[in-house]
Amino acid sequence: MVEVNPFGPTRKNYHLQPGEVFVTTEDMMITTVLGSCVAVCLFDPERLVAGMNHVMLPRMAPGQSPSTRFGNVASFVLLEMMREHRCSPQNLQVHVFGGANGLGRLSADPEKSTMQVGRSNLEVTFNVLKKLNIKIDGQDVGGDTGRRVQMDCRTGEIRMEFLRRFDFTHELQPAKV
Repeated sequence: MVEVNPFGPTRKNYHLQPGEVFVTTEDMMITTVLGSCVAVCLFDPERLVAGMNHVMLPRMAPGQSPSTRFGNVASFVLLEMMREHRCSPQNLQVHVFGGANGLGRLSADPEKSTMQVGRSNLEVTFNVLKKLNIKIDGQDVGGDTGRRVQMDCRTGEIRMEFLRRFDFTHELQPAKV
């Protein structure tokens, strides 16, 4: 969904939904909101190409169709989309956000399931990036609080804020990654 950016006068803002991958050469912003989900942000400062994914779940189950909702698919797709714009993995600035423990356990019975979705999303994402020989330049991950991430597609600057209950008026601060 493209909307007017509330943090800048006339720049477009693409709000990345869960399971989406978005790459652009436009002078705009990409924004997403994360809880246990994970976002990988890529920027090529030479080609001025920016991209982001929004991983919902760690991996698809056997027999399931590939989807960018899954960490074992989304980062491969994001990198391939960047390559279609002739971006070299060595030139990419890479940042990872999210993976909070917002959903907790998948089962009410702690004996049956101790897997935490946020932690698993991070583990799969980091493993995929390592397999692709992608160096991570910065990250703000884990914890118990959701995040809002906004990427400036012209400069590669990323702003991140922790979500606070019932507070939607504070401004984004530069990411400390």
